[in-house]
Amino acid sequence: MVDQGRIDPFDPRFPDGSSPASPPPGGPSRPRALVRSRGPGPDPDDPRVRVLRGAFPLLALAAVAVVGLVFYSGLSPGGSTVVVGPADRVAAAVEDRPRRVCFGGSNPCAWLTAVDGRVVAFNTNGPLAEEYGRQGVGWCPSSGGFGANATGSRWDRRGLVVEGPAPRSLDRFSTSVDADGDLVIDFASLTAGLADWQVDAADLTPPDGPDCEQVPFDRDPDLVLGGG
Repeated sequence: MVDQGRIDPFDPRFPDGSSPASPPPGGPSRPRALVRSRGPGPDPDDPRVRVLRGAFPLLALAAVAVVGLVFYSGLSPGGSTVVVGPADRVAAAVEDRPRRVCFGGSNPCAWLTAVDGRVVAFNTNGPLAEEYGRQGVGWCPSSGGFGANATGSRWDRRGLVVEGPAPRSLDRFSTSVDADGDLVIDFASLTAGLADWQVDAADLTPPDGPDCEQVPFDRDPDLVLGGG
């Protein structure tokens, strides 16, 4: 067995069993302990290296947390409600014709109108993909009903489907009155309208007049409540 405390005499680098560091013949022997090579790079026992080794995982976790926070903030829908205004004033404003209210000034939008003595919020997006956007479902003043120019679908003033190809009546957003008496629309809560086969012709509201061949582009449909 090779003495681990001395130079290996069988080391091929020193065929005569000696080395330049070997003591002269007859001189005192100097035990030499073999040590494990650490290889190139910084000393792992250096305190600064230990600090860096501990800091790297923390930095990685912090980076993951920041990325997650950014994605969460970007994807979080935030609030979904819009406070329209005093419920009694809203009801008075939509008594003669529907008025439009949009979420964040864009899409989705709702047609606020009076149905059976209460204010409802119809989705301005029709059931079909082509009936999409602020002008997806418009108001025809001559007939007193709703229509989509893109498809020709028609609904009465209560949102019931009168003529296809729309397969159902207009969808509704949930509405409520808060503690301050304001009407609130929840754009994240949508109820699908009745399917065409569920609509009884006897329940349809007769039109006020002739239907619009093309529902006019309404340039001032948005609900604006006056002061006071």
